[in-house]
Amino acid sequence: MTLTGRYLNNAVIGIICKDDIAALSPSLFLNFRLGLTNYLKTEFVEVNDINDLQDITTLIIVDEHFGPHVSIWKDDPHFVDELNNRKIKTIVFNFEKIFNSKFPWNADHQEKLETINDLYQLVSDVDDAIRLNKKNINKQLLSKDLQLEHDPVERENRILFIGQSDPTYNPSWSYSRRFNILNDLRSRPDLPLDIHVTDRKLSYREFLTKLARYKYILNPLGTGDFINIRFYEALKLGCVPIQQVTKNMLNTYSELSPNICHRFKTTDEVALPSKSFRKFKLHLEDYFEEIQLIKQIN
Repeated sequence: MTLTGRYLNNAVIGIICKDDIAALSPSLFLNFRLGLTNYLKTEFVEVNDINDLQDITTLIIVDEHFGPHVSIWKDDPHFVDELNNRKIKTIVFNFEKIFNSKFPWNADHQEKLETINDLYQLVSDVDDAIRLNKKNINKQLLSKDLQLEHDPVERENRILFIGQSDPTYNPSWSYSRRFNILNDLRSRPDLPLDIHVTDRKLSYREFLTKLARYKYILNPLGTGDFINIRFYEALKLGCVPIQQVTKNMLNTYSELSPNICHRFKTTDEVALPSKSFRKFKLHLEDYFEEIQLIKQIN
């Protein structure tokens, strides 16, 4: 294991972040790696198994629920014990709803995670944050260095939904809430809406090209009550998100200002906006500074 880079107050930072896995949208984990690298001004020790813990003082896990990450930190029965024995500070960026989730194993992951003695976790779901008494949440803001490369397009004054949804309604399925929203909106002849269910079959460039072609991006909630990365991708491409919200989300996210996006709680509030919106400029690195993430390491 080779250690490189500049370490903060002698901190040696390991990371679990498999951003090279092609099956996942490359933006999500790569984005966090870029943001963390820029903010901390360091390189990381790649942690692939328990043996990589021997020289680090801090461990960062970018999405503790992602399968290849679970196989590292949770499936090894000795991994958490080693973290505790070595008194390694563990910082976790969560990307999924934990409690009352469509994925019942998420609560089991959380129970195991909470056996880490020195744990700092940023959760995504606003209701999870309230339940766990978290002051700050994990935001999927874009790093200032994330490049959104797409083909040249001519913008259409229409609304696009692009993403995952269930094929039919089943209350136990992951995207049943999103399915209901789309199903309601399909019956609106007055709404210039195009629906593209991708099932993650597009390349990232194809996805961004499709996104950039539309002035408005419909972003119904998926498996949790939080803003996903698509909201921020849309803003960076110059699109206006039409974002489904909850009361607790409005109390948490300043970027849900009506000057930045069109908000809706029910489908009858979805419409083609007629007003102008201002640009949003906050980056992931700015948010790390806002919440003083560095204090969790030093």
